[in-house]
Amino acid sequence: MNEDGIRKLYLLLVFMFFLGGLQAQKFMNNDMDTTVIMEYNNGYLWIYRGAGDFVVGMTNNEEQDDYGSYYQISIFVNNLGGETFTFNPEDISSTLWTKRGDSLALEVYTYDEYMKKVNRSQAWAMALTSFSAGLNAGTAGYSTSFLPNGMPISTYNAAAASAANMAAQAQIMTLGKMQEYDRKAKEEGYLRITTLHPNEAIVGYMNIKRKRGVSMTINIPVNGQVFSFDWDVTKEKKKREK
Repeated sequence: MNEDGIRKLYLLLVFMFFLGGLQAQKFMNNDMDTTVIMEYNNGYLWIYRGAGDFVVGMTNNEEQDDYGSYYQISIFVNNLGGETFTFNPEDISSTLWTKRGDSLALEVYTYDEYMKKVNRSQAWAMALTSFSAGLNAGTAGYSTSFLPNGMPISTYNAAAASAANMAAQAQIMTLGKMQEYDRKAKEEGYLRITTLHPNEAIVGYMNIKRKRGVSMTINIPVNGQVFSFDWDVTKEKKKREK
């Protein structure tokens, strides 16, 4: 399979997984809060808050991939004022409340932290694949037969060993390409520190380490103001079929 074929196959698998892997969380809205605007965009619930010269919006969905389980948040920040400011997503924090009423600080992965997690996981996967492929290729050229008296005889087939080695190298190269595409997909849109000029906006996503709980609060600091969003993350129990 050529590089273009690998890319198309990978993107198709990612798209199919994405459709089935996301689970939206419920926003906990206070009816008395007039600063909240809710709307759906491509099936996803977006919540917006406006204060001063800024509008901040977000979504909250649950995702699981090869690197862990997350609350994946998408964030929109719009600078409507006349001054430039720098938005630093590393200041975002999240708190989870459990059924017992305890509060836990959730880990919000910065871009560097999340990419280190991805690279570490991919390195382990590559090491295991290389070991397995090399072991199989190393033994592929040998075969054992038995004489009538039951004595084993080992023979070596150089052509079979060469073919197995080529197949192993192709397997490793294919995995390397797929990992490269995956890293680029994860990097695309992940929030990093950004300077917003007047009438500029930014949108991107971040991952928060998922833990079980009842509700969670996400605090997004923007130029000295904190925009807070509360989400119901209770797991709904599936009804038993009669």
